Amino acid sequence: MPKRSNNSPAGKSVAAILMLTVLGAGVLAAYVGLNPKAAHVINETQTGPEITIKSHEDTTGKQGPITDGLNFLVPEVVENDIKLNKLAPPVPQGVAPEVHLINLTLASLQVDGARALGIDTKNRLAMVSFNPGIEKGYGTIEEGHLIKALRMALGQFDDIDSFQLLVDGKVVDSLGNIDLTTPVKVLRPGQKDPVDIGN
Repeated sequence: MPKRSNNSPAGKSVAAILMLTVLGAGVLAAYVGLNPKAAHVINETQTGPEITIKSHEDTTGKQGPITDGLNFLVPEVVENDIKLNKLAPPVPQGVAPEVHLINLTLASLQVDGARALGIDTKNRLAMVSFNPGIEKGYGTIEEGHLIKALRMALGQFDDIDSFQLLVDGKVVDSLGNIDLTTPVKVLRPGQKDPVDIGN
């Protein structure tokens, strides 16, 4: 029986494909090693991204997050009111802290299908972009809890005084009964909410 030669066209094709695969993996590993954000992008494509549109302007005109690395509290419903009792997990690398905290808040309130996609803060006003899932129908209590929870979540950021909700780049007028056409003031930790009469 004659010996098979490794010089056959099929053998050369397999060897070339294996060599290109190894070379491609090496190039990808080198790229990720030189650019750590690339690993985050690769992981997001597998798990679904938390988009991090983020812009903070300070008096010098420079942009960048100013609250990364701090501990945050997630608003949650406690005895039919919103409280800051639960410590948030660390902010993932490459994710805006505000977006992370808002999405934790939505999960805490069990607002299915809604997701914060990004934030743009200018002149202490945060424009928070959401997917269309935020516009589902809400009952009066559920809507009130959601808005108060967002006020409390964003109130943990010193550079934000008020916010508006956006879907597809347009300001959300209302989620049911509350008028959202004008910016909503945040609620700082420990601050008494004038809207909560009797609490």
